[in-house]
Amino acid sequence: MAIKNINMAKVFSSANTKQSLRLVCDYINADELEVNPENEIIYGKLNIDDLKAEIIRSGGVKNPIEVIKKNDKLIIISGHRRQLATLQAFNEGKLSSKKVPYFINDTIKSLDDEKMAIIGRNTQREKDFKTRFNEITILTEILSKEVQNEKGRFRKNIADRIGISEAELQRYWDYKKFCPEIKEAIQDENSTLTFSKAAELRGLNEEEQHKALEIIKQKNDISTMELRNLKKSIKEGYNANDLAKDYTPKQKETSKNEKDNKLTNQDIEKEKVVTKVQENVDTIKNSEIKNDINNIKNNNEDIEINAIETCLSILNNKKNELDKQLDTINDDEQGLNILAVMDYLNKLIVNCQKDLDIKIERGYIHENDREGDI
Repeated sequence: MAIKNINMAKVFSSANTKQSLRLVCDYINADELEVNPENEIIYGKLNIDDLKAEIIRSGGVKNPIEVIKKNDKLIIISGHRRQLATLQAFNEGKLSSKKVPYFINDTIKSLDDEKMAIIGRNTQREKDFKTRFNEITILTEILSKEVQNEKGRFRKNIADRIGISEAELQRYWDYKKFCPEIKEAIQDENSTLTFSKAAELRGLNEEEQHKALEIIKQKNDISTMELRNLKKSIKEGYNANDLAKDYTPKQKETSKNEKDNKLTNQDIEKEKVVTKVQENVDTIKNSEIKNDINNIKNNNEDIEINAIETCLSILNNKKNELDKQLDTINDDEQGLNILAVMDYLNKLIVNCQKDLDIKIERGYIHENDREGDI
């Protein structure tokens, strides 16, 4: 199964990767270059059959191998397959020389830089799940050090830098919570339990995971809906005899007008927030009008400014509350609904701020320019 590649342009946005790289190429015997142990940790054993045939046809490696110099050794960053294919082809007598072009990258200073560079040079390769998981794990560990002091949510910052969605990143993080047997099934190419399907089992404890896996093994294939029903039957204790059955509660019959006016989940969430905000604003506004109406000189302007400031405070508090709640959400659909509401709140906040700026500016003019506006 091909896995979506990482957007390394975002990953390599830190200052130490923006340095200019001076390329000075030379030739060297392939066996004088050292294999980088981090490459095997990330990508495992290398398959070079297709590449070896291509190198033999071309009469040798044409694309320079990237290396770093460490303890007087030349360690490969990018080109492990080219090096291995060259040596095998030479030993088989299919190449007359084992020399390869190479250049030294002197901008890579730390082990973290090495790991990020190795992953960055492999963005075009098709990845299986295990390889992709290794990349995500390593990048998360490295980028966590960089984004921990950045504004915004931690998960969002990491996902943005890697170039994947927050939901996808969370699924990879949650993989660690699966029991060994489920992890093994996910990595088995012949298993019907793919990584995306296994994500439906998140939230089950180890005993419940084993129970689910036994049922999954009894089926030739299992759909996402069946997995959801299976999880629900295990978690909530009811017997879902037919896992393929849609157990979604049936909606009552509605008239044509009701159907035409039916709100989406996102619209309903928006309405709830707006209604709550309006109730709070009305309560505060009415209270302040009753208590302070006799003491306000420009009552209309001041009441409006006060109301808008109150709206802003409530909207920002609600947005912060949803932002914190989002970090605890595992359900993708619910998370998307919350993000939609937050987007709507942002628009309300922007409009309120504009109104407030206009009111304040108008009040300032009235106070300081009694002859009126020109």
